[in-house]
Amino acid sequence: MLQNAIWLNMGRLRDNWAILITGMWMTAMMAIPFSESRGQSANSDFERIKLLEAGSELTGIALSPDHQTLALSFKNEQPIQLFDWSRQKKVLEIPGGRWSSGSRIQFSATGRYLMAKEIRYTDFSQNRDRSLDVAVFDPKTGEVVKQLSKIKDAAISSDEQSLVTLSADVIDWWSLPAGDHLRSYRFEGAGNALAISPDGQKLALSGRVFSDTYKSQFKKNRKGLKEAVRYKQVIHFLDAQSGSLIGTADAFYDVVYNLAFLPGEPLLFVFQTPDVRIQSENKRLSYVNLIDTQEMKPLRRGYTSRSLYQPDLKVSPDRQYFAIHSKGNRFQEIHLYDYSTGTLEKRFELAQRFFEKSDGEKLINSSRPGFIFLPGGKAILIAIGNQLIQWNFNQTEKP
Repeated sequence: MLQNAIWLNMGRLRDNWAILITGMWMTAMMAIPFSESRGQSANSDFERIKLLEAGSELTGIALSPDHQTLALSFKNEQPIQLFDWSRQKKVLEIPGGRWSSGSRIQFSATGRYLMAKEIRYTDFSQNRDRSLDVAVFDPKTGEVVKQLSKIKDAAISSDEQSLVTLSADVIDWWSLPAGDHLRSYRFEGAGNALAISPDGQKLALSGRVFSDTYKSQFKKNRKGLKEAVRYKQVIHFLDAQSGSLIGTADAFYDVVYNLAFLPGEPLLFVFQTPDVRIQSENKRLSYVNLIDTQEMKPLRRGYTSRSLYQPDLKVSPDRQYFAIHSKGNRFQEIHLYDYSTGTLEKRFELAQRFFEKSDGEKLINSSRPGFIFLPGGKAILIAIGNQLIQWNFNQTEKP
């Protein structure tokens, strides 16, 4: 694994084949092997949370910023359900956003809105752009605020006044809650992911590699340039108001599917997975790393995942942990890292849960678990199949 995670500066590319190495933007030091975790969960520190109706299959989970409202989304066109978390009682069903494959859901900065992004059955489409439906709801009433179809990505500004969407090479801004179109601008070669900075001044955008832009850095390596254009992407930073280019991070990336600014820190999370044509032995290994958004420079720190689909990933509110869905040698797992060092601390094995009896109910497996950190920084709530499982990862272990 260490040999498959090499970070390359764009000005130092020398070897034709180096560009084909999986996850070339990360340093080998940052691709931490799964065997190097300091602790292993025995899966004894968990409890089931009984909220769901029989036959429900979860696809998304979110907790409001005030920790009062738990939102759950489902497959098979079931409505999104909202629960009073302290009482663990259902308070509202949202009829919109009912997609066959389900949705990923997220509250806006203060919880004024809930955004649902459709999940397609194939997350990683290497030969065509992502196309999905997005809906923004008022979680107090369940009313649809704005709904859009066939877009690549969407994000709500931190001030909750705007929704920004990416479709083809066009970035559109919409007012909230009115839903009126505010402005748009075009950025040639836009990829599948965008994000808005917490101060609303910048957009981060994945983009294609153009040979004319980088040919001077490949003067003696034309084949390397061709491979970069075919398999790699870059991360741009744009002025949010005008759409003009501020700068581009000095690294190549694999195919980028998720970008997220981290509130309170000048950091951008980048989730990428190699093009299927250059993956090693058909074993998907995806990467998450960080960019310093002030300097627009990649940091030598990151995480890995073997998830079959786009994984859920979260940072704990106290910035102590980073968690991501992955796959171990046999089963799906939640991996818990020390956020500051990148050390894999613990794993929680998910498949074992489905081999145990649960009051006679039929257990449903799933390849798309979601999760959230619970208040207090000692537990993660996992939504998988028809189960809600609370992993008490920071529980004092008994001798």
